[in-house]
Amino acid sequence: MPDHPRHLLTLWSPSYSGDALDAHLDVLLRWAGEHAAGRAERDDVYVWWAKIRSQNRDGRLPHHADVLALDAQIGARVETHLYLTDYRSLYVADVGEVTDDDVREMQGELEHMPGYYAGHAIDFWFRLFDLRRLVTGDTVEVSAELKKLRNTGYHDRPLSLYGCMVDLPLIVYREQRAAWFSDKDALNEGRLWAESAAAHRSDAERMARDLRDNLFGRELWPLFGPATRSFLASAEAVFRLHRDDSGFDLSGAALSYAKAVETELNELLFSALRTAMRGKQPQEREVRVDGRLIDLGGQVPHQTLGALKRLLEHEQIVQSGVKQAMRHDHSWVLGVLPRELAALTELRNRGAHADVTRAAELEGVRRAVVGIAGEGLLNKLVRARLRVAAR
Repeated sequence: MPDHPRHLLTLWSPSYSGDALDAHLDVLLRWAGEHAAGRAERDDVYVWWAKIRSQNRDGRLPHHADVLALDAQIGARVETHLYLTDYRSLYVADVGEVTDDDVREMQGELEHMPGYYAGHAIDFWFRLFDLRRLVTGDTVEVSAELKKLRNTGYHDRPLSLYGCMVDLPLIVYREQRAAWFSDKDALNEGRLWAESAAAHRSDAERMARDLRDNLFGRELWPLFGPATRSFLASAEAVFRLHRDDSGFDLSGAALSYAKAVETELNELLFSALRTAMRGKQPQEREVRVDGRLIDLGGQVPHQTLGALKRLLEHEQIVQSGVKQAMRHDHSWVLGVLPRELAALTELRNRGAHADVTRAAELEGVRRAVVGIAGEGLLNKLVRARLRVAAR
């Protein structure tokens, strides 16, 4: 198996369906609903995405066998992704199977796909277990995110949005692995990411543009991770709509603000510690979190705000690593940041346990997170991460 897991990228075209992405989300969420109601098994929750063959091409793609070979990677339980874009938006899918068998001829499979595939020649079928939105309504952001992928069919060069969209799907990889779906329990309460992707797409797109253009700026906004941008857009959309409604429960928005910070702090802390722990013995780089042994020199599973706060306040190995890796920011990260996390952690825990959060309670935390009348917590985290990367 290659050093880096292989993934796929393709386009979705409006020429086959008014919105192909929505058509697949509808099928996936319908089966999720059937499972929730006890009328379907967990293994029934999937949708087929097809690569429709161009009418101008006869025969197989040159890399047909290489695409099919990814099914063996999936069989080895390696998280495998299908990136989907229409140039303006970008989604990633959790792939459960790759095949060139015509699954339309198999009993029951037509119920797991949109109807518009009828009558088309198909190169490949991809069984998708989940779909996650990375970028919505911003071609510049899509281009920046795709540059993190390497195109194996073009000398492993960074992927160009306009320069290499031929012979799709492309086989790609990331130098830094992204486990888009392993954090589902920690960040999305175990629900499908497809549920978030389908909810309020137009509101999220509009809010993301406003945050980029009028609050964070076009330079800083793309530096946030896709999950951070998604949580922020969701939180701001809900808060702005209901800030004057004294009876509205803003626990969902509070959770989204907390998750935005949680996501950025995970990226800052553990990327810095990986560097600091390089070459150290296991006993010098391992810590226990909730009874589980974690190697800070490797890929660390997503940690909650509470766990991050405890690591910063009480774990000597973490504190030493932060001092080594963040020479400019370690005093803030170890001294000030845990205090700033306290109010956010309390709101996150209350929201997760169904306690009501009012606008007046959330306002102060929101201002501190996004930076109203001052530098926000998210800004500080991103700039600290940039300084670590520049060392």
